[in-house]
Amino acid sequence: MSFSSLGLSAPLVRAVAERNYTTATPIQAAAIPAVLRGGDVWASAQTGSGKTAAFALPILQRLSGVQRERGRFVRALILVPTRELAAQIGDAFRDYGRYLPEPALKTLVVYGGVSINPQMMALGGGADILVATPGRLLDLIAHNALSLSAVATLVLDEADRLFALGFADELARVLALLPARRQTLFFSATFPPAVWALAESLLHEPTRIEMPAAPADTPDIVQRAIEVDAPQRTQLLRNLIEFHAWTRVLVFVATKYATEHVAEKLRRAGLDAAALHG
Repeated sequence: MSFSSLGLSAPLVRAVAERNYTTATPIQAAAIPAVLRGGDVWASAQTGSGKTAAFALPILQRLSGVQRERGRFVRALILVPTRELAAQIGDAFRDYGRYLPEPALKTLVVYGGVSINPQMMALGGGADILVATPGRLLDLIAHNALSLSAVATLVLDEADRLFALGFADELARVLALLPARRQTLFFSATFPPAVWALAESLLHEPTRIEMPAAPADTPDIVQRAIEVDAPQRTQLLRNLIEFHAWTRVLVFVATKYATEHVAEKLRRAGLDAAALHG
């Protein structure tokens, strides 16, 4: 199915064509029309299925041409579990929306582990699209850097990982600050009980989309546990490498010192070894 047949505008179709997207993936074909209609979406989708475009493209279309309110307001909020995913989704929104007519949509990405001050400054005047991790979002709200009272669309991406990484409390605090009337898009690879309960509490008559997971290739792995005195560990490792003629070996140790120490002993035994540490 082509992207133009899904109801997307010509600037968005042009942007995806330049990324060599020829036809929509199943999750995109199912989700894009549902999001464009303005309803809630409950989607079971694996990483790599194309789900970012499935929600980013219709959100861009719905926001395009509509003026943002003055003030530190956000129109679309995308909550994600990690800074890496936040950055990836932010790049996708900017890339997909580069041909949309003026005024250009303002997309910002915020996450922890970096200084909060540049993020606070960037939020001056608000944002059309904010991609955020829950903890940093709450920090910014505590600093009065933004308001969630105007959020019209909420996306929970990889909701199961949000719970797995311990964001349940932060997520509940964020949800309490959102307006009751909004569009909610819920994407998760799995639905353990807590995630299922959250989806049922948030979504109103959602379009349900279930993409079957592709069968995973089972790696050929043999696991062994060998009990050995500490002074003999490196000698045993060396013997195993030589006996099995292993050409590539990754060895985990407990400390920075141990990486250098073990690598040096292996080099003295004639093996090409390097240490990697922080």
